[in-house]
Amino acid sequence: MALAFLDGAHPAIAQTEPDLAWIDRDAVAAREVQVNADRGDRPLTVLVRIAAEVDAPPAAIWKILTACEIAPEYIPNVVSCKKIEELDGGRADLFVQTIKPIFFLPTFEHVFRLDYTPYTRIDVHRVSGPIAYMEGSWWLLPQDGGRILLVYQVAVDPGLPIPRFLVRATMKRDLPKIVMAVRERAEAAR
Repeated sequence: MALAFLDGAHPAIAQTEPDLAWIDRDAVAAREVQVNADRGDRPLTVLVRIAAEVDAPPAAIWKILTACEIAPEYIPNVVSCKKIEELDGGRADLFVQTIKPIFFLPTFEHVFRLDYTPYTRIDVHRVSGPIAYMEGSWWLLPQDGGRILLVYQVAVDPGLPIPRFLVRATMKRDLPKIVMAVRERAEAAR
């Protein structure tokens, strides 16, 4: 499913396949998590791409990525997450998430939407809350030997008084932890 319907969607996000040229395939095959963070095309936006191989079936990875209620167990700064509505006959869900960002900022809630292309792609969209802009996609790409190349690309403008370099550094630190936790959980569930 293309994201062309999204007004102002980030060009690196609004695509049917992820850009994989930045990935060091040997490092990923050696179980490293690759991360690339840069300025986004929109003012104050950060673009982060992350990739890792997961030795688990797509359904196991999918189950973790779509289980919002367990997100606080492995996602830094997430206090709670709750599904609030199923949409489009189960092809999308709305969630409300409570975040405790950097120590000097208060806790806040935001609503986001996940759109599903089962076992291949999950698109993430900001709906409401203080985050000014958030568009992203998770891709589950089959590899040799039954492994999955898990790729996440997200463009974010936090909409909060946080310098972009700090947002970029935080995402470069936290997203690999998230991907490693997803990998560990999916591989343990095999």
